[in-house]
Amino acid sequence: MNSTHDGAPSRPQVAPFAAWLGLYNESAAAGCAVVHLTPRQEMCNRHGVVHGGVLASLLDSAMARASRTLEGVKELGGTTDLHVQFMRPAAGPLRAQAWIDLAGGTLAFCRAEVRNAAAELVATGSASIRLRR
Repeated sequence: MNSTHDGAPSRPQVAPFAAWLGLYNESAAAGCAVVHLTPRQEMCNRHGVVHGGVLASLLDSAMARASRTLEGVKELGGTTDLHVQFMRPAAGPLRAQAWIDLAGGTLAFCRAEVRNAAAELVATGSASIRLRR
């Protein structure tokens, strides 16, 4: 593990799990973020569609990336609450869009949605994310 100038362990720019998922940013600015995922076979359930846990992770990551765009945010303290609604089976390239509904000193309240390549709504989510300013 790398360390900072004061000897404390440094954190990777991207979470190893997000890197494994293959998430990539389209945009992130002013309380909004758009993230893409091209699912691989090992991300599917036994029915051949994207596993719900992968969709939840995609939603959570998009909301976290939107939270990082808030003024004065130095680090996130983690997701404190996550709610996901699955609308239809997901397959193929996916696009998650997230935005901040309200942000206070230590919490951001976020929403996100995942759409497939045909722009059909696949899943929605909301979360509370702890902020460190």
